[in-house]
Amino acid sequence: MTEYTITDLIAFSSQQRPAEFEAAFNNVIASRLETAINDRKIEVAQRMFNRVDQEEIDIEDTEDGEIT
Repeated sequence: MTEYTITDLIAFSSQQRPAEFEAAFNNVIASRLETAINDRKIEVAQRMFNRVDQEEIDIEDTEDGEIT
């Protein structure tokens, strides 16, 4: 599969080549969507596995060490 760029979209549009424009558009959108989903997966995994235990936070936040 050919990797298209925004420049290709503009070129196909100005050359009035709708079939090529559609293929390029779908390719660009799919690529950006895949990147966004992968970035989100990484973000969620980092939050999930780097979580600080809630009890540790509560103990540090109180002056006398009691869990509230």
